[in-house]
Amino acid sequence: MATLRGEVCLTRATDFIVLLSDPDLLQLMLFACPDGVIATNPQGEIMLYTGASERIFGFDPIDVMHKDIGVLLATPEAREHLWAELEERGSLVSMELPAIRKDRQQFAIALSATGLTDRYGCRIASIFYVRDYSAVRAIEDALRSNNSQLNHLVLTLDHVARHDQLTALLHRGSAMEAAEEAILTSGLDRSNFGVALFDLDHFKSVNDSYGHLIGDQVLAAVAQVLQSTARQGDIVGRFGGEEFVAFLPGASLDAVATFAQRVRTAVEAARIRAEDASIHVTISAGVAAIPSCADSLNEAIRIADDRLYAAKRAGRNRVVRHDNARGRHAA
Repeated sequence: MATLRGEVCLTRATDFIVLLSDPDLLQLMLFACPDGVIATNPQGEIMLYTGASERIFGFDPIDVMHKDIGVLLATPEAREHLWAELEERGSLVSMELPAIRKDRQQFAIALSATGLTDRYGCRIASIFYVRDYSAVRAIEDALRSNNSQLNHLVLTLDHVARHDQLTALLHRGSAMEAAEEAILTSGLDRSNFGVALFDLDHFKSVNDSYGHLIGDQVLAAVAQVLQSTARQGDIVGRFGGEEFVAFLPGASLDAVATFAQRVRTAVEAARIRAEDASIHVTISAGVAAIPSCADSLNEAIRIADDRLYAAKRAGRNRVVRHDNARGRHAA
């Protein structure tokens, strides 16, 4: 083994054994590197296994010395991948691999490696620097879990902000926003867009007779009827008080009128159980559509609203789809 100005030059494979037998140099290596240090011969057999490696893997030196480094890896595939990458690249930096401890517990390691060659380019040894990656992986898993929980919380808060707590329908503003977005999406081909406004008939008498808690149950039951009658893609919301709205993308005036009639019939047929009472209610509706009735969403809502109050004046429990009169004098 020749030396030149403090540099170590390995001329034979046996020189590596001599190098490792130098206690001063070995001690220097251990102090210099806080990670586990493992060295193998060209066949992959372990020739050096430091104290830090013992702490990481749990194996005593006698358990692994002169054995293939694969005894420290969790799968044969991991060993093959390690050697293939080292052969191709010549060195590795923080390669994550599945490892195994003496108690057979699997864990993750981050492994850096380099090959030592003689002056003729022949590999005489490989040096591996090993770091227990399980703590880092645990932190990453915790961060992913926390991010998932945070995302879930954000979605939950967004849902709460957009929906009415009593009926689980969209708030008026959120329903309008969704309707405007749907119109923008389909507006280039002037697709039909139906609007239906509903109002429970004589709802004040329900509250007066049974109390507001029972009245809330009635509102929730009617909301369920609306939701179950709507198609996928329809937008249903609570417009305020005992009023509801349904926006139907792609629906003509005939289609939205048919939808409103189905809702009216279902509400009339329902018997809402609340405590010991069986409550019967009816609902009135006014409908409009873009572009047959209006050119904008606000105009369609205004027309549907006028027709709703026309249904009230005409005796309630009906759907109005045309303009006979205007005004709001019924309740």
